[in-house]
Amino acid sequence: MRHQPPLKNGPPTLAEPLPIATPAPASSSSGLLHAGQVFVSSRGQSVVIILGSCVAVCMWDPAQGIGGATHYMLPTWDEKGTPSPRYGNVAISMLLQKLLAAGAVRAQLRAKIFGGGCLFDSMREPNANKSQHLGCRNVDIALEVLAKAQIPVISTEVGGDRGQRIVFCSDTGHSLRNFL
Repeated sequence: MRHQPPLKNGPPTLAEPLPIATPAPASSSSGLLHAGQVFVSSRGQSVVIILGSCVAVCMWDPAQGIGGATHYMLPTWDEKGTPSPRYGNVAISMLLQKLLAAGAVRAQLRAKIFGGGCLFDSMREPNANKSQHLGCRNVDIALEVLAKAQIPVISTEVGGDRGQRIVFCSDTGHSLRNFL
């Protein structure tokens, strides 16, 4: 993976909370997390995430049973316009902010990273610069932001040439992954 230079000012600091789309719980306590959304729950809920080059960061506090996830499309916000969870550096910061507001203890948080696939044939050619593809850059920003926040990443299921379907349980951190 290509390492990006550190963010100029670290993850963005938000003066006021941004509106965050949270899927409404269905009867099975499960919802679909779309790109550009952040999900946090202080009770056991499952969230389904469909990924290609996008990345999902799932975080939880096992002692408090509080967890959440974000699904983003692009690595970094260019600081033009309104910060959006469509960007990894914004999305992960927002997820962390919402988890702490819900009662998670920062020192107990754990993370998993999914997605970051290379779904385009042209990027898989022998002469292609694979470290430059969008999925790889999305994974790199997750690792960078989580390292700066001192959140341990206990697993990564990233890369590949196929999409993924993830089911994440917010209270336990358990996850299931299927390839599409």
